[in-house]
Amino acid sequence: MPTAKSSKPGKTDKAPSSPHGTAAWLAVVRAYNLCDAVMTARLAAIGLRVGEHEVLATIATTPGITQQALAARCFVAKSGVSMLLTQMEARGWVRRDSDGADARVRRLTLTDDGMAMAKKCLAVQAEMVTAMVAPATRDELDAVADVMGRVATTLEGMRAELKG
Repeated sequence: MPTAKSSKPGKTDKAPSSPHGTAAWLAVVRAYNLCDAVMTARLAAIGLRVGEHEVLATIATTPGITQQALAARCFVAKSGVSMLLTQMEARGWVRRDSDGADARVRRLTLTDDGMAMAKKCLAVQAEMVTAMVAPATRDELDAVADVMGRVATTLEGMRAELKG
């Protein structure tokens, strides 16, 4: 007759690191790499790079954002954001306006040409998101968001330990 195994609370809830953990990790990496490759190609077709998309999309959805806040929200290094903004300003897509309350702060806005380009890149992003979520149910998407949020928290802690 089989006997019930005793287990510590919480321990049985954790996924093993191998082989299932490795398979899940590889699936996430593969999906990310494919998403990046398709997004890069689709953006290149409209004359944009991924970093430019990040900046345009963020400013379009958060007009008046500061350069510091933009750098914190984008997946681009602070020095990269500064360089991108200079290039995008030269292309006539971005304006850096003085903040009325603090002359040291610059608020970022898109020009009409910048907004037109942002609409194009946001359409590419929407197409990608739609394609990526199509195979999943709402419950599955909620589960993925929950798990990836917890994974990000764990990884942020590990990164902080490396810096500290």
